[in-house]
Amino acid sequence: MPISIYSPLRERLLTENCPRLRLTFAEVESILGKPLPRSAYRFTSWWSTLNGRSPQAKAWLSAGFDVRVSMKHRVVEFYRSGAEHQ
Repeated sequence: MPISIYSPLRERLLTENCPRLRLTFAEVESILGKPLPRSAYRFTSWWSTLNGRSPQAKAWLSAGFDVRVSMKHRVVEFYRSGAEHQ
């Protein structure tokens, strides 16, 4: 995978042993070492993995995770693909 600003998130997810990881937006920013774009705070679609083409989606998909997001609580839950019901 080419280097992107989301590579640190990918690397963090690759070290995760659990099927789920819940992070606040602030914690994601800490992992990235920079703020998320405004659209991450404003649009659920920023977190979408439907097309898998965005650089952020590529980061977690390539680490074997999908996401659920709570815009209200500013929390994202990364879960291993296939672990939605575990």
